[in-house]
Amino acid sequence: MKEEILKIIDAMEGTLLGIGIEDETMLEKIENNDKINLCYILSNGGKEKNKKFKLFKKGRNKKVNIKKLKKYFNKNSIDNVLCDYRVVKRFVRSFIAGSIYVNKEKLYIYGDIKDVEKLKEKYEKYTKEIKVIKNGKSFLLIINNENTKANIFKDLLNKISFLFNDGLDYITDLLAN
Repeated sequence: MKEEILKIIDAMEGTLLGIGIEDETMLEKIENNDKINLCYILSNGGKEKNKKFKLFKKGRNKKVNIKKLKKYFNKNSIDNVLCDYRVVKRFVRSFIAGSIYVNKEKLYIYGDIKDVEKLKEKYEKYTKEIKVIKNGKSFLLIINNENTKANIFKDLLNKISFLFNDGLDYITDLLAN
């Protein structure tokens, strides 16, 4: 799966928001890609003195609340978003709306295989252009946000339905065990 992600990084253009990218080879690939103009990395990995990475006040390892992506970035200001699902798993309900809001081209999410179907169903409420690549115990979810529209009312309804469905899943698991 890592090779697939490295190929995607080679093909990226414009701005990039990386969430939870701690692999040195991925960070080097991002830095060596001349087509990426500006890169925001929200993680603790990598070197401190990279020319391409946008720094948040105290360096690129400053904590930015994933729930508040809309506060830090303007609407449709990021071309590509690449994130590790382990990092956004706790904030998935608010991350979905935030990622649709800030992203204008493609969103890439990679992680473990057990949660891919639930995540795909949640993103299908916004767009139907979703591609899933499974490899062993990991997945890569590619979401095309070029024609996706986001508004406050739709986001609110989707967050409520996500909360309701997650609550039902939790109660079902609790009763089944």
